[in-house]
Formats: sequence, C-alpha cells, structure tokens
Amino acid sequence: MHISTLSQSLNLQTSINKMRSEFTTLQQQLSSGVISDSYGGLGTDKNVVLSLQSQMRNLGSYNDTINLTSLRVKSMADSLTRVSDISSGLRLTGATTEFDMVSGTQNSGQLSAGMNLDELVNLLNLNVEDRYLFAGSATQKKPVELPDAMLNGDASHAGLTQFVDERRQADMGANGLGRLDVTSPAADTVTVGEQTGIFGFKMTGVSSSLANATVTGPTGTPASMSVQFGASQPSGGDTISMDFDLPDGTTTRVTLTATTDDPPAEGEFTIGASAADTATNFQAALSASLKTEAATSLRAASSVQAANEFFDFDGSHPPQRVDGPPFDTATGLRDATSDDTVFWYKGDLTLEPGANMTAVIDDDRIIKYGAQANQTSLRDTVKAAALLSAVTYDKADPHAEQAYKDLTSRVSTITAPSGAETVEGVVTQLGLTASTLKETLDRNDQMQGLASGVLGDKMGIDEYEVGAKLTTLRTQLQASYQVTSMLSQMSLVNFL
Repeated sequence: MHISTLSQSLNLQTSINKMRSEFTTLQQQLSSGVISDSYGGLGTDKNVVLSLQSQMRNLGSYNDTINLTSLRVKSMADSLTRVSDISSGLRLTGATTEFDMVSGTQNSGQLSAGMNLDELVNLLNLNVEDRYLFAGSATQKKPVELPDAMLNGDASHAGLTQFVDERRQADMGANGLGRLDVTSPAADTVTVGEQTGIFGFKMTGVSSSLANATVTGPTGTPASMSVQFGASQPSGGDTISMDFDLPDGTTTRVTLTATTDDPPAEGEFTIGASAADTATNFQAALSASLKTEAATSLRAASSVQAANEFFDFDGSHPPQRVDGPPFDTATGLRDATSDDTVFWYKGDLTLEPGANMTAVIDDDRIIKYGAQANQTSLRDTVKAAALLSAVTYDKADPHAEQAYKDLTSRVSTITAPSGAETVEGVVTQLGLTASTLKETLDRNDQMQGLASGVLGDKMGIDEYEVGAKLTTLRTQLQASYQVTSMLSQMSLVNFL
C-alpha cells in the first residue's frame, strides 16, 4: 500500500488553509452583506464604487442644505402670508371703522392698527435656528425695532410720532394756512403767496370764471397769485379754483363761489357793495377755506410724508427730518442720525432684497432666495400700520373726522397692490423657490436610489449563493479534516 509522503501532507494542509480562508471570507460576506470590507477586494469595480459613493455623499449634503432651506422658505412664506392679510385689512380701515374716538385721541381702527403693528414686528423678526430671516445678511440682528420705540422713541431719539408732529408744524405754518400768506396789498386786491421753503401748499394753477375780476399767476419763486376786483361786481355762481400740490405727491383744489347771500355758506364769498368790500369778503372766505384744507388734506398728506421720511431709507440715504426748531418756519430737511433718531430697520442695507440668501443645492447650482423687512411692500405695510398708530386727534377739532378720512384714503393707497412688487408677489416668489427645492430634492432622491442600486450590484452579495457555497465548503473542510486526521494516525508499524 502507498504511504502518504510529507509532500502530500503539506499539499493537503495548504488546501485546507485555502478553504478555511475562503470559508472565513464567505462568513464575513454573509454577516456584512457586502463582497469585501476593503476596496482592494472589489477588483475592477473599485473605481465605479468609489465614484458612486462620492456622488451619494454629495447628494446627501445637498439634500441637507435643501431641507434646511425649505424650512426657512416655508417659514418666511407663512409669515408673509399673514403680513399680506394684515395689509389687506389696513387697506380697508377707513371703510370699515367709524370715527368713534374710543381712546380719547384715537378710534377703533387706529387701535386695531396698533395691534397689527405689534404682530407685524413679531412676524418680521422671525428667527429660525438662531437666524433672523428678514434681516438680509445681518442674520444675528433683530431687523425691526419694537413698536413702542419705533413710534415714541426715547429722551434722545425721535420716533415716528415726533417726525409726524415736526412735519405737521412745518407744513401747517404758524398761521395754519399751509405756509401761505393771504394779504390785501390794495383795497380791491387779494394776493396769495407761498412762504420760502419746501413745506406746505404749493400752487400749481388757478382757473376762474369771475366776471369783472383780474386773476394773475401763479408766478415766481416762491409762487404767488392775485385777484383784483373791478368796479363792476362778479355774478352769483361765478367761481375761482386754486390747485395745490401736497407734500406726499397728491393734489387738492380749493374752490370759492360768489354769492349774494350774507352770511355765505362754506366755500362761498359774498359779493359786496364795492370792489373793496368784495375783496375783503373774498379774503376772509379764502383764508377760512385754506385753513380747513390745511387741517384736513394737508395734515393727512403731511403725516404720510413724515412716515415716508422716517421709513424710506437705505445705506446711502438716511431718514429725513425737518431742519428745526423752530419747525413752523423751517425751510428744509436734514439727515437724521443714529444719535438723534430711531432707525426702525436694523438689518442689512447692502444687498438686494429678495436675493440676499444663497444655497448650493446641486453641482454648480446656486439658488438665491429670501426677503427683507425693508423691501418696498413689507416696509409699506409696517409704515401704514405705524402711521395709523402714531396720529392722534382732538375730539373738539371740527375737522378731525375729515382729516382721519383723508389719512385712511392715503393708507389705502400705501398698501394697494400696485407697481412691480406686492406682498403677495413676494409670497409667490418664495413659493416658486419652494417648488424648485422640492423638485431638486426629488431628483436627488431618485439619483441616490439609482446609485444605491448600482452599489448594491457591485458590492452586495447573493445570500442564497453565499450560503450554498458555505455549505459546500463546510462539507469539503470536514472531509479534508477527516483525511488529515487519518493520515496523522498512520505509521509504518501498522504495516509490519
């Protein structure tokens, strides 16, 4: 009988070691679910696997950015949807509230506007994950000043209420005629002249059907016009109208009608027995009409312009204040400073509102998004609420109700959806951004799924196939161990 040589024994042992190594590898594959725990074991698929893993890491990073950006965009859109609702409500204030003076100096519409202002400030000071979303790049600054400071300032800083009062004094003038002087340089002549400076009524034209009267102007700087009555008197029903520009860019007209009634009705002047009498009556009626117009439309326009000068500023153009005191004789404006004025917006002033945030959401793809509290439509909503909150009225003032109506009609214009930007438009733009983010996220998820599938093919195992190999290999190992055991027990003595 043939006796195994040492060489055969060694070969068998080598074969066993190889099977044991393969058995261990198969066990590792079955427990881990992958072909190899190192890239070296992937053979020619190594580069493909490395590339796909890198792609999946990038997609995961982009998706993290998209999810965070989507949270910010949704939060901003939700806040601005409410801002839009408030803007719509402010637009209807004059039509939905009576002049009831429930607080002594303000009516229910104004008190409601004050509550709206509180809510607007909270909405625009939105903070998500330690980031103020309406502050532009100044994400660590609360962008909007608190309502009390915005309206009332403090001992050394003027708020909106003080702006309104200073501008009112400058526009009304010391005589309450809107910085106009109504004089009679001759017995039969009445002259209306503007005072020096930018404030008050600004005459733009005169139209007259007065018989036997000579109307000249307006001419010159400051502008003036005059009416000279002749020996014959005007006829009853003859009219003269004067057109004026108001501080906020609106216009008004003052019309007087000649009458034989004595006393005349409001907006009329009595035809006298002589040219001098008629001139005297005309001067008194014109002064009264101008004072009424100043106390109503001019006051409202002055308040709006004060709000414009308080709210409408940027990095190059600070808020504007009446250059006084004294204010009722002031002639111009001056730059406000942070030392003497509350700046209602404290966020970024350098970047374009609406495109102040960026997010990398894909290879070589950057999306711009955002909104700032100081961009036109948002600022105007805050302005409207603050303006209604800042103005007060004297219950004893016979012109207070009309002044309020004139103000609310202008607030409706401030909040009206006109021009290139509206609050609704900002919300729509954020909605488009959210849609883009969602589409990109879905596409990235799809790409991750495809990459994961390919990686599974390249790195994964067939558990049934590996299990079958393990079973076969276990049988072979057991047989080899038995053979080895038998050989180890063989000796020449057994054959002697």
